[in-house]
Amino acid sequence: MWITGMKTDTGSFLRALVGKKGLLLGALVLGILLLLLPRGGGKTGEAAAAEPSFTLEAEEARIAKALSRITGAGQVTVVLTLDTGPQREFARNTEDSRQSSGGDSRVQSRSEVARDQDEALTVQYAYPRYRGALVIVQGDGSTLKLEITQAVSALTGLGADRITVVRGA
Repeated sequence: MWITGMKTDTGSFLRALVGKKGLLLGALVLGILLLLLPRGGGKTGEAAAAEPSFTLEAEEARIAKALSRITGAGQVTVVLTLDTGPQREFARNTEDSRQSSGGDSRVQSRSEVARDQDEALTVQYAYPRYRGALVIVQGDGSTLKLEITQAVSALTGLGADRITVVRGA
């Protein structure tokens, strides 16, 4: 066996390791302690990322900030209305039981929300759907209004008939 350019046998290698007993023992204790630390009952980074947070005010501010960068728009205010709010679909545990008596057959179903420890498991998270948008800009002109309308449509999924762009003071 070669160690740092010197030929040595297994016995002397083990003696060298035992000579560094304090270092090895410390590393072993540290490893065991890390394994015993609680992992936390909260969501993992992956689970937290799966459930995005949504606030209407934050979305309006985000869109207004983006629109204000369009040439000639100036200060922008965005007001959004929602058709539906954010929705979560939960995983469900279902149990069917069948009973037959004579010629009749009955099926009974029981369903409950599936849980991981104390939290319900989310299968799907749906962002809200927008009903309409009002955009108030300092700038003016048909080209600016068209650009603003197209940008809001791209960000919200609304058609041009549900977006109103007006000039403000």
